[in-house]
Amino acid sequence: MKNLTVLATPAEAAAYVRGLWRTDKFRESEYIEGWVAKLAHHPLVFAEMSDGELEYPHFATWCGMTYLRTYTDATVSDLYYLHEIVHAALLHYEPRPLFTGWYRKMNGIELSASLETECYVYLHIPGVRDISFKDEIWADRYLGGQARLGDSLRDVIRQDRYKAMQHPDPMDYCEQQIAAYARQNFEWANIWKLECSPGRPAFVEVEEHMSAFRAGALSIDEHVAWLKRQGEIPFLDQAKLFAPVYWNSKLSYRLRKGG
Repeated sequence: MKNLTVLATPAEAAAYVRGLWRTDKFRESEYIEGWVAKLAHHPLVFAEMSDGELEYPHFATWCGMTYLRTYTDATVSDLYYLHEIVHAALLHYEPRPLFTGWYRKMNGIELSASLETECYVYLHIPGVRDISFKDEIWADRYLGGQARLGDSLRDVIRQDRYKAMQHPDPMDYCEQQIAAYARQNFEWANIWKLECSPGRPAFVEVEEHMSAFRAGALSIDEHVAWLKRQGEIPFLDQAKLFAPVYWNSKLSYRLRKGG
């Protein structure tokens, strides 16, 4: 975590996020602007990575700081930032969370963010699918259905996503990917159940701090100071534990490490 950009006001936050978009499709979309408006209710912090291998998979947005990433493909870049923005806009915090309730909440938010940025975005912005991924994606099977089903298509997609997470078709590569992500989320949650100080699980530390910050009980400067107290990489132990889970699911990474 280095070179932090601190955005204290809604105007600063909205202007900065708009400047992240690299495609005209995103810059000109009312759907995208709606998410920017929801996000800009809160002060924001963005930062560059100091250790890409550990921080690339580190879900710092939940901790009130979003990592900047560099992508060759402009549409993929826009989709990444949209995913993090949707997360940040949907996140809510509890000062005294129970682990099971927190786990349910985080999975629900991850599901919603994934649906928005992996499916619904293609329904709302015509032409984005044509300039995104070359390979088949899960959303392809639903594109074209909106003319017949209207807004109810979103409900169909959500129900089918649940099914793919729980009972993926063994012959369907996209569904297998979705189920693998769900298992990865389970591992991520267990890592945050570990204590960051005696008797204090890490997920509780984040939830209590962010609850106070979002409620206005802490200033943006106090929030940044809290992030920095966690070290160059906030919650380093959790980052170190989750990075292998994330990277070992990437075939290209395993091949590169294997020589």
